Amino acid sequence: MTSVIITHELTKRFPGGLLAVDSVDLDVRAGDLFGFLGPNGAGKTTTIRMLLALIHPTSGSIEVLGHEVPHHAQLALHGVGNLVEGPAFYPYLSGTRNLITFDAAGAGGSARTRRKRVGEAIERVGLSEVGDRPVKAYSLGMRQRLGLAAALLRTPRLLVLDEPSNGLDAQGIHELRTMFVELVRNGTTIMLSSHLLAEVELICTRAAMMSGGRIVAQDDVADLLAPTGWVRVTTPDLERALRALQDGPFRFEQVDGATVRVAIGDRPAELLNRALVHDDIRVRELVLERRTLEDVFLERTGDGEIR
Repeated sequence: MTSVIITHELTKRFPGGLLAVDSVDLDVRAGDLFGFLGPNGAGKTTTIRMLLALIHPTSGSIEVLGHEVPHHAQLALHGVGNLVEGPAFYPYLSGTRNLITFDAAGAGGSARTRRKRVGEAIERVGLSEVGDRPVKAYSLGMRQRLGLAAALLRTPRLLVLDEPSNGLDAQGIHELRTMFVELVRNGTTIMLSSHLLAEVELICTRAAMMSGGRIVAQDDVADLLAPTGWVRVTTPDLERALRALQDGPFRFEQVDGATVRVAIGDRPAELLNRALVHDDIRVRELVLERRTLEDVFLERTGDGEIR
């Protein structure tokens, strides 16, 4: 699979000695919906700003769409749309007029088709009904949507988004999630920075986790969320189930008055179910236990909850 973003030992140290990004190796591949995860202050935004040539690294290398950044940033970023640190717009112009102005200033489209493309971008992000209102009347969530519309004007090969769900309600987040999946399906690679692990877990194909300026995990999401080797069994016959497990080859621990957690290792969960059913023990639910992305983060860092 072709990589669209590659960094090697990417490092950023600010004046005063603050090490914000420490030897980061990223690999974002074509077709990824790539989650870039970690708590606020982990170094995600600084990394993204270096990818987009908004700031220069102290050391290390960056390649975006086959071109070195920052030395060949113009070539590298021609096929990149981005939404970073909140979009800036002219407050007294409408959303539509802002996008027309942005497009005319170099978003890369044809003047002949400008209004059509702006209208399509406005509709795609759900702002058709407010496109003619001045941006000063927009909520934070509406500004985020308008920023995403601006990023989509380029018909980008790569979309880099920093906390795009800021200011959105649950419905807005769901709509963005659906849009991202559709964009990837149609050929756009997305790198999505977020501290909302549960949201990212639902849609991302690959992910990197950052803490204290360093990458602590990077893999396919399916592999990061691999089964733990335990299942949870819910049964109305808990006492009988516990006696049967004591006589069998299983390690287990009681969770509550109806649930027991059983270690099965590499054995199929069906073997456990068959053993219980053989003893006429009713099984209401048998669930293979998997990690969440937050579990993985805590395992790798020992840190507190991501906020």
